[in-house]
Amino acid sequence: MRSSHLGNVQSAGAIGAATAAVEIGILTKGKPTLSMALVSLLLQEMGNIRIHIVDTGDSPAIKRDDVVFALRLAFDRGIPCGYEHIRERYRAFSVGRLKLLEALRGSNICFMDDDVVMASNTLSHMLPVAEANPSYGYITPYCKNAGFVGGPLSGTSHYSPGGMFYQDDVVRRILHEYYATTVDVLDEKKSRDKVWEIAFLTELFTLLGRRCIVQPENVTYHLDYRERLNNWDLDESRLVAASKAKAQEMVGKLG
Repeated sequence: MRSSHLGNVQSAGAIGAATAAVEIGILTKGKPTLSMALVSLLLQEMGNIRIHIVDTGDSPAIKRDDVVFALRLAFDRGIPCGYEHIRERYRAFSVGRLKLLEALRGSNICFMDDDVVMASNTLSHMLPVAEANPSYGYITPYCKNAGFVGGPLSGTSHYSPGGMFYQDDVVRRILHEYYATTVDVLDEKKSRDKVWEIAFLTELFTLLGRRCIVQPENVTYHLDYRERLNNWDLDESRLVAASKAKAQEMVGKLG
């Protein structure tokens, strides 16, 4: 494993992890859009954020010029930005998420995709709502051109990448168990018991009785128009049902 914390070098005005209002995790395989997603975060109006990147790609993305330049922007903006490269093939998504969870210990957590960008005021729209709703579930913007349009979650409120969720001991314990033990639909590993993170998180916070808020006027943008996963079927209600059942199981066990 290789770890780098170029953006964590403290400069005058740098925001430490202890004072970050929002902690953001980016899981990437090194998509060309990574630096665009990162820059959109670094140019947020609210600067008291902390970012951690987990890279599961074959080659460390941190060696690319565009990523190096983005990390230089993190330094100039005084935003801590950690990076680690891990080698995991069969459960890369789940293990990567687990690494992010281990690094992000604050109350307001945002899981960001490496092919989604947000406007400069996206986080500043969500944070006041979070502060006004202690122990909320999630607050999520509307993701335009999302890769999972249609299917069982169509027309329903659900968590989306770029959304914030409230992390307390209960949520952290459940998510740690989830990412440590399940096989996500984005994992390469074969399993008849695959689950889908979006459906799981949506159900989890509902079961915990937490307030869940979708902000349709707060828009993020999915950049990869060509993305269409061929190892899963979002129209398959069984996948969503399995994910909801897993949430029910874990809330009963750990909630």
